[in-house]
Amino acid sequence: MSQTSWFEEKTATAGLVAGFFGGLALGWIFSSSVFLNNSVKVVSNAFDFEKDQSSDEKCFDPGLSDAEGEYKLVLVVRNDLKMGQGKIAAQCSHATLACFQKACEKIPDAVDTWFFGGQAKVVCKCESDDDLEQLRRQAKFKGLTTCLVRDVGQTKVDAGRRTVLGI
Repeated sequence: MSQTSWFEEKTATAGLVAGFFGGLALGWIFSSSVFLNNSVKVVSNAFDFEKDQSSDEKCFDPGLSDAEGEYKLVLVVRNDLKMGQGKIAAQCSHATLACFQKACEKIPDAVDTWFFGGQAKVVCKCESDDDLEQLRRQAKFKGLTTCLVRDVGQTKVDAGRRTVLGI
């Protein structure tokens, strides 16, 4: 065995071991519910979402999940605005982060269940702002956490137009 191949073999082994334990440590840090519940703060000026002003707002109760105890984030996109795929993706991302932030503050146990259960998401469409508002009201009546995203008007959608509802 040559001196070079022995050195390369030991270096590769050390790299694999270091990579394994580094990944293990990062996985533990990122999966820690303490990290998730105390460190997540979503701040963005790229969008605006309606904040609920009512103090009597009910929050999503873990008992309201489906029969298997699964949670889903439902994103409802306004189809009448004719947004492109990239715009829809950006607006859905804003709704996802806003819902996540709001839920972390109000229902952290449900967020943990959703997060560690695979973060299921469903994207639907509606045909008007009135339809979006009706869905928002129904969701709030049932005690679900909602976030309504308004565009800031830096592209084709007018400022203040409601684009996506996250439930």
